[in-house]
Amino acid sequence: DAAATADYVSAVTAQMAADGMGSVLKHFPGYGNNTDTHTGIAEDRRPVETFETSDFLPFEAGIQAGGGMTAVLVSHNIMTCVDDTLPASLSPAVHGLLRDALGFDGVVMTDDLAMDAVAAYAQDGAAAVMALKAGNDLVLTTDYRTQIPKVLEAVESGALAESVIDSACIRVLRWKSALGLLDKVTP
Repeated sequence: DAAATADYVSAVTAQMAADGMGSVLKHFPGYGNNTDTHTGIAEDRRPVETFETSDFLPFEAGIQAGGGMTAVLVSHNIMTCVDDTLPASLSPAVHGLLRDALGFDGVVMTDDLAMDAVAAYAQDGAAAVMALKAGNDLVLTTDYRTQIPKVLEAVESGALAESVIDSACIRVLRWKSALGLLDKVTP
């Protein structure tokens, strides 16, 4: 039951925040009964109302209770009711939903971009560039040796605005500050 899950998420994230720990809510926008995105593409064909009355409830509860110490990890499921062409992790529309409808202004991160569900969508292997353009602040990938140079090339060529990187960096620094990590840095 989504309401019971939301209550649990609220209690856990509130306690983690009280104990000075960050948390990551996953897999936004909700996983449903979809197939494993490690091995292929998963399409979630449920209507947006199902997400609003069920899947979003734990995310909203965790965001509220986390007090700025909570991040959100976006899945590779295709949320067909919002964007039927891209996995959520690469979809500006899904990120807009998280930022606007749920009002989340914290750190958003991808699931591992080296998973099979993303490979078919990456232009010239630059999944990280697509992920940053979509609205992610942190890019998780076991393929970092390929992805870091692709991001640097995209910034240098102007294909990825430096302001996108700056905004992501600011959100990550705000999260680190909320977690008290920057207070521990000594010159």
